[in-house]
Amino acid sequence: MSKPLVTFHRLEKVFRARSEWRWPLRWPRKQSRHPKVYALNGIDLSIHRGETLCVVGETGCGKSTLARLLVGLERPDEGAVYFDDQRIDQLSDSQRMPFRKKIQMVFQNPYASLNPRMTVYQILREAIRLHHAGWSRTQVDQFIEELLQSVGLTKDAEDRYPHEFSGGQRQRISLARALSVEPKLIIADEPLAALDVSVQAQVLNLMMDKQKELGLTYLFITHDLAVVEHFATRVAVMYLGRVCEVADRATLFDAPKHPYTQALLSSIPRLDNLDLEPIHLTGEVPTPLEKPMGCSFCNRCPLANQRCYEQIPMLVTQSDGSQVACHAVEEGRTWK
Repeated sequence: MSKPLVTFHRLEKVFRARSEWRWPLRWPRKQSRHPKVYALNGIDLSIHRGETLCVVGETGCGKSTLARLLVGLERPDEGAVYFDDQRIDQLSDSQRMPFRKKIQMVFQNPYASLNPRMTVYQILREAIRLHHAGWSRTQVDQFIEELLQSVGLTKDAEDRYPHEFSGGQRQRISLARALSVEPKLIIADEPLAALDVSVQAQVLNLMMDKQKELGLTYLFITHDLAVVEHFATRVAVMYLGRVCEVADRATLFDAPKHPYTQALLSSIPRLDNLDLEPIHLTGEVPTPLEKPMGCSFCNRCPLANQRCYEQIPMLVTQSDGSQVACHAVEEGRTWK
């Protein structure tokens, strides 16, 4: 197997939250002045060239933080990020410039990520002129016209502003902006969440067509497991800042191994098996304000034993090639 395009090694990220004022106005206690939020707790993950790695998990599990660390919007507190065998997390803004062309991001809300004071032509030209400074005006204009056509928009879209488009069209503009610098990797952070189902299908098919045409690699973050089953090459399941399970799409949906993955997939309504009962998790949902000592899922897992509360499970490769971080799987304990 070829070397991965992206590697996350023991990645950790801690945010320090601001304290709230309370009446009467006074500083909060010293120990709670800057509470810590443990967003990522030792992430080991890789993305191979040409694949689509879908990252799924509950809100607050660290999916978007992982994407922001890769694109350079945040810096890790521990660990390293490698792109094409080069470490990029410690680079300055000027040193990182060559990698900004190779790594692009499509955000969840296209209206918030597009400058409302700029036309579509100005939005696309900004990145092209920065990374292709030697191009003439004619070359830039021709490239923008071809780019808009490739994402299903006509030339008259150039002179319009973002508010003049529908949500699906704005997401196409966001994708065109990402493609304008000919990247190797596109990070899509829930790009379909604000779109209607029919529009979701159009944008998803467009992304798949572009991947085949240009050989793109995707890091795709989503809550929609139906999209994952249709779009993913591999799937990484996250829970409270840690990776629970990594497997190819068919293996994950046919034979999930981690108890959290099994509970997550059991919540999908299925017409082919109406008698299938979803797994109902009990216990208290942990908070990222406290770093878990053992397994992040132990408080809600019916298979947890004392070892789960004391020892952090590591990703272990299984016979089918999947990786699972679970003491119960390692010890051969299964659902009753």
